[in-house]
Amino acid sequence: MKNLKRLFVLGVAVSALVAPALGQSDGTITLLVGYSAGGSADFAARVVAPELGERLGRTVVVENATGASGMIALQNLLNGGTDGSILYYGGFDTVAVPMVNKSVGIDWKVETIPVGRTAITSMSITVPAASPYTSLGDLVAAAKAEPDTLTYGTPGIGSAQHFVGEMISTVGDITLVHAPYQGGAQVATDLLAGLLDSAVLTTSTALPFIKDGQVRALAVTSSDRSSALPDVPALGEIPGFEGVALPLFQGVFVKAGTSPEIVAELSAAIADLAADPDVVARLAESGFVAAPLEAQPFAAFIDEQQAIYASIIDGAQISVE
Repeated sequence: MKNLKRLFVLGVAVSALVAPALGQSDGTITLLVGYSAGGSADFAARVVAPELGERLGRTVVVENATGASGMIALQNLLNGGTDGSILYYGGFDTVAVPMVNKSVGIDWKVETIPVGRTAITSMSITVPAASPYTSLGDLVAAAKAEPDTLTYGTPGIGSAQHFVGEMISTVGDITLVHAPYQGGAQVATDLLAGLLDSAVLTTSTALPFIKDGQVRALAVTSSDRSSALPDVPALGEIPGFEGVALPLFQGVFVKAGTSPEIVAELSAAIADLAADPDVVARLAESGFVAAPLEAQPFAAFIDEQQAIYASIIDGAQISVE
């Protein structure tokens, strides 16, 4: 009887140390987004949040913590707990910003756990509708004929769009003049006004301008053509750029130290929602492709992307102080 009692007491003590599954807990779950409401990341997060909540049996609310290229939101995650009640919706910036700005001091491998990829999207290499360039080959040929004269606009130094421009310059053996802005809205405005020769925009940002005939897309940066722009070639299809791609990805992260049980529960829920036909359709409306990956494959995917980013950073000497 004493041994049985001792085992019972031990069992209670052990169970107290194990975090309850998310579906067995109460309270709201916060999904942090590092960009303002109405942007592409915010749009995707607001598609994901209610679907995730439905699968977990909890309310999931999106909280926009803007600034520092998404790092404010990421730091808020790291300042929080490990019970799964605070999640971070991140992607390229989660990995690349600390690589180009050493003062950030955040290492996703050490301080976070990627629990599931939800979607990927492309960026579009664009020119004004009146531009003489009807293909990326035309743009590259013109840049070779007139070195250091053709401009490309991006939302800023160290942005994913900047990486694309440098990648094109390196692979195409050309030198495009980088015109960094403070955000994507002004890039689109100046492109439409003909003040830029070209610009790299997220496909979701470029889509309405392309459909209205104000902008021409020369290529998308994903491995495959975008379903939203089926007539626009993927970068890797273009002669001289075979095998080249730089998609944007989005997914959910938790703070390191979160229990394997919570990670597994979140990972399964994310994989399930990203395969839901309704979610797939809603994401596609803004140029996203639902692309579920559970925790371990997602982490491996990020490792691969980080190696590509490092190559671009080293080659172009990209740095933000």
